[in-house]
Amino acid sequence: MFGIRTPTKPTQSPSKTGSEISKVRRSIDDWESNIDSTPSMTTTTMQAGTAKTKPTVSVLQNSKTTQKVSVEIHTPPKQQYENRTMEAKACLTKGKLHLNASRNTKTEIKNGVVEALDRLYQLVKEAEMELKAKKAKGEKEKSEKLELETAATDSTFSVISPHQSDLKTRIEEHARLLQETNKKMEELKESMEKQRETLERATMPTYANRKKLATHELFIEAEKRRADIALLQEPYVGGANTMKGQRGVRVFQNSSPGEGTVKAAVAVFNVDFNIKQYPKLTTNNIIVVGIQTRAWEITLVSYYFEPDQPIEPYIDHLKKIEQEIGSTKWIAGGDANSKSTWWGSPIVDHRGEEIAGAFEELGLNILNRGDIPTFDTIRGGKRYSSYVDITACSTDILDLVDDWTVDEGLTSSDHNGIIFNIRLQKSKGLRVNRTTRLFNTKKANWHKFHEKLNQLLSENQFNKSEIENIETIEQIDIATDKLTISITDTCKQTMPTKKATEELTLPWWSDKLNKMKKEVTTMKRRIKCAALVRRQKVVEEYLEQKERYESEAIKAQIESWKYFCCKQDKEGVWEGIYRVIGRTTRRDEDQPLEINKVVLDAKGSVKLLAETFFPEDLTDSENTYHRHVRIKADKVNSAEQDDLCDPLFTMLELKQAYRSFNPKKAPGADGFTADICLHAIESNPELFLAFLNKCLTLQHFPKTWKIATVIVLKKPGKVDYTMPKAYRPIGLLPILGKIFEKMLVNRLKFHLLPRISTRQYGFMPQRSTEDALYVLMQFIHMKLNQKKIIALVSLDIEGAFDSAWWPAIRVRLAEERCPLNLRRVIDSYLKDRKVVVRYAGEEYAKGTSRGCVQGSIGGPILWNLLLDPLLKSLECRGDYCQAFADDVVLVFDGDTAHEMERRANATLEHVCAWGVENKLKFAPHKTNAMIITRKLKHDVPRLNMGGTAIGMSKEIKLLGFTIDEKLTFNTHVSNVCKKAIGIYKQLCKAAKVSWGLHPEVIRVIYLATVEPIILYAASVWAQAAKKLGIIKQLAVVQRGIAQKLCKAYRTVSLNSALVLAGILPLDLRVREAALLYEAKRGLPQPVLAGREVERMASAFEGPHPAERLELGIICLVNEEQVNKHSEINVHIFTDGSKIEGKVGAALSEWKNKTENKALKLALPTYCTVYQAELLAICRATGQILKHRASSFGIYSDSMAALQTIINPNCLHPLAVECRDNLRAISLQSKVVTLFWIKAHAGLEGNERADRLAKEAAKNSKVRPDYDLCPVSFVKRSIRMATLDEWNQRYQTGETGKITKLFFPDAKVAYRIIRKFEASSETTQVMTGHGGFSEYLHRFKCKENPSCICDPDAEETVPHILLDCPAYAAERLKIENEIELKLIKENINIIMMSKYREKFMSYCLKIAKRVINRNKTV
Repeated sequence: MFGIRTPTKPTQSPSKTGSEISKVRRSIDDWESNIDSTPSMTTTTMQAGTAKTKPTVSVLQNSKTTQKVSVEIHTPPKQQYENRTMEAKACLTKGKLHLNASRNTKTEIKNGVVEALDRLYQLVKEAEMELKAKKAKGEKEKSEKLELETAATDSTFSVISPHQSDLKTRIEEHARLLQETNKKMEELKESMEKQRETLERATMPTYANRKKLATHELFIEAEKRRADIALLQEPYVGGANTMKGQRGVRVFQNSSPGEGTVKAAVAVFNVDFNIKQYPKLTTNNIIVVGIQTRAWEITLVSYYFEPDQPIEPYIDHLKKIEQEIGSTKWIAGGDANSKSTWWGSPIVDHRGEEIAGAFEELGLNILNRGDIPTFDTIRGGKRYSSYVDITACSTDILDLVDDWTVDEGLTSSDHNGIIFNIRLQKSKGLRVNRTTRLFNTKKANWHKFHEKLNQLLSENQFNKSEIENIETIEQIDIATDKLTISITDTCKQTMPTKKATEELTLPWWSDKLNKMKKEVTTMKRRIKCAALVRRQKVVEEYLEQKERYESEAIKAQIESWKYFCCKQDKEGVWEGIYRVIGRTTRRDEDQPLEINKVVLDAKGSVKLLAETFFPEDLTDSENTYHRHVRIKADKVNSAEQDDLCDPLFTMLELKQAYRSFNPKKAPGADGFTADICLHAIESNPELFLAFLNKCLTLQHFPKTWKIATVIVLKKPGKVDYTMPKAYRPIGLLPILGKIFEKMLVNRLKFHLLPRISTRQYGFMPQRSTEDALYVLMQFIHMKLNQKKIIALVSLDIEGAFDSAWWPAIRVRLAEERCPLNLRRVIDSYLKDRKVVVRYAGEEYAKGTSRGCVQGSIGGPILWNLLLDPLLKSLECRGDYCQAFADDVVLVFDGDTAHEMERRANATLEHVCAWGVENKLKFAPHKTNAMIITRKLKHDVPRLNMGGTAIGMSKEIKLLGFTIDEKLTFNTHVSNVCKKAIGIYKQLCKAAKVSWGLHPEVIRVIYLATVEPIILYAASVWAQAAKKLGIIKQLAVVQRGIAQKLCKAYRTVSLNSALVLAGILPLDLRVREAALLYEAKRGLPQPVLAGREVERMASAFEGPHPAERLELGIICLVNEEQVNKHSEINVHIFTDGSKIEGKVGAALSEWKNKTENKALKLALPTYCTVYQAELLAICRATGQILKHRASSFGIYSDSMAALQTIINPNCLHPLAVECRDNLRAISLQSKVVTLFWIKAHAGLEGNERADRLAKEAAKNSKVRPDYDLCPVSFVKRSIRMATLDEWNQRYQTGETGKITKLFFPDAKVAYRIIRKFEASSETTQVMTGHGGFSEYLHRFKCKENPSCICDPDAEETVPHILLDCPAYAAERLKIENEIELKLIKENINIIMMSKYREKFMSYCLKIAKRVINRNKTV
């Protein structure tokens, strides 16, 4: 069923004459004296008036599919009825309708009239049945009388002998028996037909229903007819057991896991409708939703009653629905699989009687007309039809539902579609904000944006002079509002707004398919009208056309998906990946939450989420310590404090802040995306910097920027999503406010990060989850080697970020001696905050008094600041602790369980007490503990926290890594393999053997998603990757993806697939990643032979953000441009070079076009040119420090080196040293300019530096000026060792014999394979798995493996390429071209030679001929 609200056309009232009808109510006598014309005129006028004031919601209903159509209201023509019963039924409905429309009649009178009408209808039915019985009895008596008269006549005029009399008696007896037999045969035949029809209907769900095409046709018709709602029965669900939604369609169905296949659903197309769900009333067969707007609310029920299941449970469920939602304003539509004359069926069965009675009891009025069957199909050349789909509504909306029709052409399903309109009061619907994006920036006119914004800012008096005159925080808030209004108005005038609706699109649907669908519908209708002699032919034509239509639709879908997956134009590779992954996933609708087993509506659900995630800071239960902290928090930042303050923000800080945000990220409530904010600031950056500095000066954070729009996301892997804790709140704050916040946080980090405990790994620079896990496991292994018993305890802080106590944060900032002005801005930042939570189409706003909004910039640093005293106190106690944000781990060890138990319980009590002081609650029931030891016999310690015992488990999951008590890591490997296989399954939808995603796109997906999932924390479990069981698990994951990469058959071995895909075995990659991680940490590695690895400088030792230099690069391409900068006193040209495997660098100092000084620098052979370029620039800055001139220019042809230097966040040791030198130079009042020059462009200084660098590389025999080993060399060395191990495994493996003909060495294959593009034919040749007779015969796809040249010769790849006489001419030609005979020993030589492409062309040519020939066999 679909529902749409489309206004009906107004009907013109007839012009009034002298005999026009009075508006005064007429008396009973008047009605009795003249009942012919006036009532009908009045009714027509009422309908016209109703049509004028109420629009229609068109609704479509279809078992196996549903759709909507809007229809105009007309005065209905006089209805012709088949019999009196049908007419009586119509009168009954009409009477109830008029009674319901009457507003002045007493309820008692209404009830009495309804009872009289029901009794009248019953009497009419009984009278008609008695009339039929009397007629049958009269015919029988007449027949008997005629027989008696005939017998009397015969007796009068004839003499009958005894023999004749006996014969006559026997004939009459046989005639009677024959008549009875015929009658029984007719009854048996009728019974068999009923049973056959029942059987056909019972098997329909698997035979004709759940058609994907029918569901798509429904969506297409819904979009075409502008439907609002669709009630669906037996929709297409595929293998997921649930219906998949489409863009522009919200699908509501049973979302409870593990309850079988969905048989009923509701699709909503109108975005203005708010949907109220009833999960407790919803099953797979019955779905109940409420449709809400500002003006009205109505309940819809879509149902499917199984034909082989008892009808009573379904009826009881309908009664339960009526009890829950009431008996008013609801519509039920679906497939009842029952028959009754009430909805047009010629027969009545038990199910029909039960449903008719139930509907009468529930006050539901059946809308079916019974003129067209709702089920109509052709099977086995015979037509089957029935009336099993029922639509009913409550009496109070009976006059609002009209134009109920059966549409035989709605879909190609066996069930016809049902369409009707619901005329409701005009309303725009609820304004449901489903996104914070308001503007389409892709179509913005940015030039006009800048002009208009500057104009509006000037008109709204937002300028430097006004900002300088701001003296109060109220004025700052007013100025912020002016800024927001100016940007909003500018956006409205320079870019289109985002559409609130998503159009439903099926890209594969075409006019051709639409035409074919209409032809199928037309041919189906012809069957009814066809003459008996032509009916069989008409049926056959219909079935043929239907088959062609369905085949063409499937073909169109496949071709469209192929194009979709293969399309790589006008987008980067990741856009293509996100596009495909987005199409293979689905978004579920928000479902109502529960509290104490009571289902909440949307408003209750969103309120529950808001109160759960953002609790109030209650003071009722506070102790003396809490009150002391509150008083202290108010004093530390009071007016009498005179601590040092931070300097004002710089332009560099502003640029780094606003350029760091991604425009694709969701904006705040103002709708300003990052690109809008970027252009707004760049239109006048000095103005924005002045405003932010005014906020810092007055120590105020604007109110508008403290309002967070909160959306909730489902936490993956949760079983029950009716509880608030199954969701994660994400706060969307205004980007302008986040820019200000980021600048503040950068200042806080400078002051706080060096003081944070080293045991904190979360949100700390140069620390990661792998660092935390590696250090933890090293500590555990150390204690195991000491033969200790270890207890690993993982603590759980309930709602940590949401419960952070603001007074404690304010006190901690003062304790860490944070500048006073920053502390006061944070005070303002934490004050008067507000959240607006969105869920299920509803919003709930509330103020917050504690917690850090997830999604804010400052939340992480403030949380680390709050937790830091606990980590430091535990460290002082001698307990090993570790934290990653709010995930805290404790490790206890001891020689005995009793010793460890005593220490652990004391520490846990200390932790619990700290939580009470900071109003944080540790959850003992969620705290996990695990014993790790190598002792065979040991006691289990009894741990408790806050009086609650902590249970022991066999494994603990920390930071996404599963640690088991035996440290085998089998569980972790199983988990990551399962996750990777899930990605592989999605990949299978978009990549096939002959088409699909480009192999390079698949490679990117593999390298960027699958490998990182497997390699996560590889340094922790690398030793386990040597075990055979884990190697097999990893091989299962990798084999399928490798086959997709090289487009191989599923039977291709892992050995061959990996070589042809050019990827390493995962177990070797795990060990490789572990070695690289340890090398980066500075641990010695055998492959490095004692060399020291280049490590990044510390992030805690940089200058203050306000003291950072704003560096830039000037690009020069010729001598003329260089000469334009003649005002520079000294020109220093730098260069780095690598020649003959040796590395050198040099700089050349010039003044007045004369070289004054030159310096050569030597580097080891393992260093890179990038290092040489950086070293030369760094030494140039060192020379400038010693020079007496005032202006200098440094010229380099390495843009990468220059960009590294000017990026303050890059911590390369040479770049850090260079920036330190430049800062010292600026203090000497010297000016240094960085230039990029085009290499080898004839610039004398650059050419001189290049020659010096090459000389330094080739001739230098002194000690290297810089000898730190780059990470690239470490990777290369580890990779070479890995390739050696892989090659040995490959060569000794028993699989991949054909592949080894082409690539006997895996190292050579790894180098060569990426030089040509993989295709299915190439892979078939190199694996032997493809369209070759020997392979096809092996898998029973061909009778024999013989080649066409000789029945005794098997058609294998070596045979057709090297021996088959059928291709001798081509073989001779290629042998002459490559000057080498084609034998097995020469194939690998050819693959490494320059003739590789010619040889592969020959192979493909022969293979395609063989494959195409075998396709036709």
